[in-house]
Amino acid sequence: MTSHYRRPDVRQEDDLVPWRRILAIAFAVVTIFVILGLWSWMILRDREAELRPAGRRLQPPEEPAGARGVVAGVDRRIFVRRETGEEGLGTMLNRQKREELRRFGWADRSRGLVQIPIDDAMNLVVEESR
Repeated sequence: MTSHYRRPDVRQEDDLVPWRRILAIAFAVVTIFVILGLWSWMILRDREAELRPAGRRLQPPEEPAGARGVVAGVDRRIFVRRETGEEGLGTMLNRQKREELRRFGWADRSRGLVQIPIDDAMNLVVEESR
């Protein structure tokens, strides 16, 4: 298709990409990014040093005053006692709850609700869904 708007005295300029300018801008952006990253890291490091109780230097941890393995605020009675081998309160409660899940009994006699072992209950649910 020819166009009657074309003029023979006007010539289109060659399409040239200014690679040097693009690379200079990319280099400037990366340089600014690195400088700002280092600056923010230095600000964070200084702020962290201000907040650290030991000051600038991080000191090695001190040995606790009590016996090794003792944690303050933990009720050790709920665990199995290694020294004596006796069952702790938490272990005993877990054992009792597991025994409840394995026996038959009345959950609520007035409403007619019974409890059955969990394995039997799961088998009944599977059979009903078939």
